[in-house]
Amino acid sequence: MITGFASNLYKKYDGSTFELLGDTANKALEIAGLEMKEIDGLFATYLPGTFDGYANSHFFTNQIAQYLGIKPKFTQIFDYGGASALSMIYRAYKAIKASEAESVLCVVGGKSSELRSKGVTVDSVDRAYSDVNLTPYDKLFRGLNDLNPVSDYALVANRHKYLFGSTDEQRALIAVKQRFNAMQNDKAIFKDPLTVEQVLNSPMVSSPLRLLEIVYPIDGFHVFVVSKRTSKSALRNIDILGYGEAHWPFMPTELDDIVYTPAIESSRGLVNNKIDAFELYDSFTITVMLQVEDIGLAEKGKGGLFFEKHDTTYKGDVPINTGGGSLNTGQPAYMSGGVILEEALLQLNNMANGHQVSDANVIFLNGIGGWNRSHSVSLILGERK
Repeated sequence: MITGFASNLYKKYDGSTFELLGDTANKALEIAGLEMKEIDGLFATYLPGTFDGYANSHFFTNQIAQYLGIKPKFTQIFDYGGASALSMIYRAYKAIKASEAESVLCVVGGKSSELRSKGVTVDSVDRAYSDVNLTPYDKLFRGLNDLNPVSDYALVANRHKYLFGSTDEQRALIAVKQRFNAMQNDKAIFKDPLTVEQVLNSPMVSSPLRLLEIVYPIDGFHVFVVSKRTSKSALRNIDILGYGEAHWPFMPTELDDIVYTPAIESSRGLVNNKIDAFELYDSFTITVMLQVEDIGLAEKGKGGLFFEKHDTTYKGDVPINTGGGSLNTGQPAYMSGGVILEEALLQLNNMANGHQVSDANVIFLNGIGGWNRSHSVSLILGERK
């Protein structure tokens, strides 16, 4: 099913966006044992400004296909933010099963440093361009001083503290345990040992979230090849064992409570005792805490206690974000679903050098994305028996 994958991640890439994409795609195809001309389906993520600095690219997928030299039967943009990577893998899998395509290229990422150089966040990208509006709800949507989504998740963290008594130390513990995993990951950009005290003493960004609880946007791509199994692929025959998707397209003020995410619905019935590791979207520490509760690893409100009681490192009883997650590898193009998907494939193919979970055969993944955590995609990968 997933026959090839590759990534190229940089704090700031000096070459062109397309050069970076082309190199990543060729590496993924090499693992798959395929040539570019054999690709007949193309999926990609896109957020204004995050691919190559422009607010919009006319017929975006045409430009990718043209540069790569492919002529796909179908193309599609996935607009789920951090949940996009997981959803496009599932859609590609379904297309292959239905014989609508032989090999689908899934592209996640971009060169977001061009956007950062304009001094705006991904949710205020329209401020970098004249006469561009991203939503008619603009005035309702903005966070304080355009700090959204940091300020949005800060509200969630404060609400969680108020309702359940979770602590800053418990959130910091998530960052510390993920850093332990990252220390053994060649792809991580942050690898120094980290303590709870260091997290709590890092600069405040939007109270109560501190700098070391927040993902770092980077330049880079993840490319995945989904195709019919051939003997040329160097990978294990991994299948999709479970899938769920849910969308809550509401403003926070319209939600019953902001401490819940649609992961409650997308993961329903999927988590069981056969899962060897969990890869959860980690834009912020509070994002991980919410998902641990919403997928059922802990009761709502007890996510902080869960991290106190369990060893969530790659050596532990409940391994979570075994490569250190996006908090330590960075977040390509403000959408890091590719980070957790690549880590799952490394684990399942016994390729996670230095941070391999023992006997990793079934991995649960959950992606969260969209403004105000509006999309959630849950996925189980493993070998079908």
